[in-house]
Amino acid sequence: MTVLYYPGASRAYDYSSRYEGSEIKPNCGVIHTTECSVLPSYDQGAEAPNITAVPNFGKKRLEFYQHYPFDSSARALVNRAGGVETNTLNCIQIELVGTCDPENETSWDGETAGEDYVYWPDAPDWALQDLAAFMAWQYKNNNIPLTGPATWLPYPSSYGDTDARMSFAEWNNFQGWCGHAHVPENDHGDPGNINFAKLVTLAKAKVNGSSGSDSSTTNTKPQPAPPFPGTSYFGPGKNNSYITLLGKQLVKKGFGKHYTSGPGPKWTEADRLNLRDFQLSRAELRGDADGLPGPLTWRLLFS
Repeated sequence: MTVLYYPGASRAYDYSSRYEGSEIKPNCGVIHTTECSVLPSYDQGAEAPNITAVPNFGKKRLEFYQHYPFDSSARALVNRAGGVETNTLNCIQIELVGTCDPENETSWDGETAGEDYVYWPDAPDWALQDLAAFMAWQYKNNNIPLTGPATWLPYPSSYGDTDARMSFAEWNNFQGWCGHAHVPENDHGDPGNINFAKLVTLAKAKVNGSSGSDSSTTNTKPQPAPPFPGTSYFGPGKNNSYITLLGKQLVKKGFGKHYTSGPGPKWTEADRLNLRDFQLSRAELRGDADGLPGPLTWRLLFS
């Protein structure tokens, strides 16, 4: 069963209601670079990946914005008539804000690499750690293998019809991680010669628990879910600390887009809408996604 949302990812730019996409069961991932230094608009979702990683240099971490669930095709690849499927061929897509162009290796439009933007072939360790944590999470939750092509050509030699770009048959059979530069029917050369071998090493270490940490978790022993207080504490007119606890956990899980203030302690329609989004993300809860917590919703939310 596909886990639909990355924990901690913002859904402030969720385009799934605008573009429905095709249902997929992901078995591979495609890495892009945005070739800009800020979160793109993606033409309001028309060209968006499933998720974007934005460097936060002050906190030395990647911040994730999810645009489509992981069981839905994204829109960041070219898919020409005839040939093979690209966006819809069971791939999840991630865009990394930054560049792979060596012309921008040290500076770019007055900005400095490593301080204002990421030059991904020479990315800082914290950025690689957080990207590897995402890959490890996809392996543990959606079974995307921690493997990929041996050749990651530097940009711009990665552009166009290269030896690294897969044939239709290779793409149809591919599982693991590749770059935009490897996908057939496409010309783009991103993410260039990103240090894929290091990413895989880091991701495997995180899977095995030997080093690093998930972007949204720590290596401390998981805390048990707080006891469910009962349905009487939630809904219109309610005001208590359990509503605050619920709302904070929704935000932590990446389901806080409807909040304009809070969360809590007073129940609002934003609480219901955010909880309904969470319920719709879990197959076990979709049949009763009313935005009100019950024991199962509570347990899954705090797991």
